[in-house]
Amino acid sequence: MVNRYFSLIFFICLLASHIEAKGLPWLDRIVDGALELPAIGAPMIVYAPETNWAFGAAVQGYFRCEGQQESSMLQFTGAYTLNRQWYLQSKGTVYVGKNRTWFIQYDTGYRDYPDLTFNQGNRLEVKQANPYNSYRFYVKTSGLCSLGESWSMGPQLHYIYERAEGIQPTASMFGIGGVVQYDTRDGHFYPHNGLFFRFSGLHYESFTSSLSRMGLISTDLRQYVPVYKDIIFAWQFCTEWSVGTSPNRPFQILPVLGGEDLIRGLRVGMFRDDALWALQGELRFPLFWLFSGTVFAGVGDVYHYTDWQWQIPKAGYGLGLRLKINKSNINFRLDLARNNLYKSWTKRESYSFYLTVTEAF
Repeated sequence: MVNRYFSLIFFICLLASHIEAKGLPWLDRIVDGALELPAIGAPMIVYAPETNWAFGAAVQGYFRCEGQQESSMLQFTGAYTLNRQWYLQSKGTVYVGKNRTWFIQYDTGYRDYPDLTFNQGNRLEVKQANPYNSYRFYVKTSGLCSLGESWSMGPQLHYIYERAEGIQPTASMFGIGGVVQYDTRDGHFYPHNGLFFRFSGLHYESFTSSLSRMGLISTDLRQYVPVYKDIIFAWQFCTEWSVGTSPNRPFQILPVLGGEDLIRGLRVGMFRDDALWALQGELRFPLFWLFSGTVFAGVGDVYHYTDWQWQIPKAGYGLGLRLKINKSNINFRLDLARNNLYKSWTKRESYSFYLTVTEAF
């Protein structure tokens, strides 16, 4: 499997280098025109360990509101996966305001999703999976007002409804809280330099008596450092802390490692508990034409309040390929990652393959 992934990357690179070497002017005109398009719509093929191959369609629109220098983005996605899952999702960031900038972020969707849960705990081991059917609807939004000097703050809301058949009673949770943010990045999709910090807190009330109220506090610190010309080193440190120790808290809101963004190489949900920390870094460098590459690594762990034990941190590392798709520096992302749960380098389960859009952080 690993050889097939590297063969795919090699083939893409070979094709792009051939195009660049030939210097096809007609292709350059097409590419330049595509990079200027205000919207991109296309069939979508995505792969992640949690879904297998997913086939669908995606539309992304880019625009600037009056008086704004920042590009706003709206995204709509729908897909069906080989794991018999389907989902619809829309998310985006809109910058508005004249005298004072507000930016509104939202993420909403619905999924019909055969999925897996795992027992809590942070022992470095492959856990037994518990299958269940998930029917989830969620809305998460925040509105931040610029305070000057790169600071902004505002409210955030989160509603989640999920029937997790065979795992827990139906969850219907509404969260309200706030966000404080500091941001000096020179771009939001593929920054070349700057610092980003975000602190947020949410209090969740349950609309069902079988599940308890809880809170969630999170921090996110990122820095982007130009090393040489277009070579960039990016790093991120983040934490999440659940508030409350009731055993009836919904597992969907508890801190979780893994996935395409936080410690690539770990399956989402295998390590989920009361508290989380994660540190990851990535070296980004140009290759040729619209392609760039990455080398990344991440480490982190989760902890249980009543049984706080130090274990070997969970790690993921790998290589990535990027293809620029517009002048806002949004990329198609192809990542191959390995975790430290398996000692054997030939074990298929120790590798994860991600094909998606935008950067991990």
